[in-house]
Amino acid sequence: MKKAVMAYIGSLLGFLLLDAIWLGLVAKNSYIQAMQGLMREDVHVWPWVVFYSLYCMAIVYLVVLPRKDSDSGRPVLAAGAVLGAAAYGAYNMTNYALLAGWPLGISLQDWAWGTVVTSLSSYCGWRLARR
Repeated sequence: MKKAVMAYIGSLLGFLLLDAIWLGLVAKNSYIQAMQGLMREDVHVWPWVVFYSLYCMAIVYLVVLPRKDSDSGRPVLAAGAVLGAAAYGAYNMTNYALLAGWPLGISLQDWAWGTVVTSLSSYCGWRLARR
């Protein structure tokens, strides 16, 4: 149980830090520019809390715990990338298919980012669980 909690904390902290850098600094302007007419004036925070909480639970359950005894982080990084590609691909391609004005460029950028951030967050959780 302790390993699962540590894996969750590591994954969540890694995800929050990386996503804050991505959304707050690196890609902020491209998201704002591409989705100008789609963005809310008043951002709802609770959906982010729900997403980050549940998604990091999925990372721990599907990626970290099955590989907790691995001597290498490579399988964790690879499995995290697969989970990220599947989850973010489903989200972005569904939005692109259904929502008028949803930009393909942002979908592809976000899909790639979701693959990377899930992989790295999985690794963070794995590393902390192994301590």
